[in-house]
Amino acid sequence: MSGREQPSWVELFPDRDFRVGFGARPGDAARFFSPTAEHEELLAERRRWIKETPSHCLLSEPAAAPMIEETCQLARDWGTVDEKPEGFRSLGERWEPDIVLLEMNEAAQFVMRAGAVCFPSAWAPETKMGKPIHDIHTPVPTLNRDLGDRIDKFIGNIKLGTAWERSNWGLSRSPERNQHPELDTPRLLPPFTAEESWVRSEDQVLTRLPNTGGLLFGIRIVNISLAEIKKHPVAAAGLHRAIATMPDEVAEYKNITVAREQLLSLLR
Repeated sequence: MSGREQPSWVELFPDRDFRVGFGARPGDAARFFSPTAEHEELLAERRRWIKETPSHCLLSEPAAAPMIEETCQLARDWGTVDEKPEGFRSLGERWEPDIVLLEMNEAAQFVMRAGAVCFPSAWAPETKMGKPIHDIHTPVPTLNRDLGDRIDKFIGNIKLGTAWERSNWGLSRSPERNQHPELDTPRLLPPFTAEESWVRSEDQVLTRLPNTGGLLFGIRIVNISLAEIKKHPVAAAGLHRAIATMPDEVAEYKNITVAREQLLSLLR
């Protein structure tokens, strides 16, 4: 199989020992928020969760109003929607990725002021309002300790007209996009098969809003079964090595500890 035929997620699993890093790369915000082949399916599910659990997935503070208005206009200017969304709910129902809007506080930290988050990865968006970006998810062990200051500086220095992307991953027993803690998503406990275990990839983008100076944070979820990963030997070998060399505290964070031996066996 040639490199051109490899899916993009293969790059998540390089041939090296596991390491924690921020790993941002130059990106394209308009491309990130553009419709994909799963557009109608994704929007139907987003509308369902916004209707059924608005207190979990549609959040905003009054101070976020200028950032919301600006983001709605950007959605139209980028050509990612047919017409400008009328408010935050409309935007959350018409963009595929989850979105978080961040504003700088008095401590020069960017904190969450609004979010349209329908597909959280085991975190509760409603508990994160007013918290810094690196506290929005449960902090990755060692990441904030070792890189927190550098991440804050990097985020604060994002220039107008630029976008930065990064990816990370965890493991789950479920391919459901919405894994809010209150939904009791099945845990990855042995025994399980390669068809019952999923890598949950999270692609993220950060870009500065040109008028308010706030930050738009986008999150796309991609679920890949271990059975699919095993069809790509380079990715399977990279994932095996990452799981085998992962520090215990990171393995716990990534939902791997009790499943580690079986995951390694399935990936051999």
